Amino acid sequence: MSRRPLRFVALAYAAVVLWVTVGPAPWRTSGNQLDGGILNPDAWTAQVTWTTGYLSEMAFNVALFVPVGLLAALLIPRRRWPLALVAGFAFTTLIELVQVPELDRVSDPRDLVMNTSGAVLGVILVLVARMVRRSAAVASMRGFDPHAAATVRREPPFVGPLEMPDAIDALDAPVTLDDLLAAGGLVGAESAASATPADRAA
Repeated sequence: MSRRPLRFVALAYAAVVLWVTVGPAPWRTSGNQLDGGILNPDAWTAQVTWTTGYLSEMAFNVALFVPVGLLAALLIPRRRWPLALVAGFAFTTLIELVQVPELDRVSDPRDLVMNTSGAVLGVILVLVARMVRRSAAVASMRGFDPHAAATVRREPPFVGPLEMPDAIDALDAPVTLDDLLAAGGLVGAESAASATPADRAA
């Protein structure tokens, strides 16, 4: 499967997330932000950071970044799936850093945690889907019986190189009248009709 269309989808969704979080959106968020936002160590331990806000806002932050982790996991090779977690964390960290100097945006550790959780959830969904698909493929292979398949379709016998000259000579041999009569089952009848009484008695 080509990843090119998926890249366009990822870029488009990233633009939407940036517009919602740092762009000129018609709504504005208000809250309690300590000076420096996520760069302020006190913001990580302040009680106001973890006790204020609405549950719907937290759920929205998680849901907003689920596709981020999902798309990152699909674009990054399977063996390097941990990079999808790093990509999700880096993207939300960039957003929170951009929000620090903005007066009408709130940069706090809670948003960083919620956004990262959404990205992690998206990566987990991709990993679970791949595990289910692999398990189904293994189960189908275990149920495959090669002996049963061999009895369904049999190939014609193979004529080896040593038998090939005899087969060609048999095809080139002239057809006699006895061969035609034998093919029609008439040789036995003709022999029986021409036999003498003494032959029949014998």
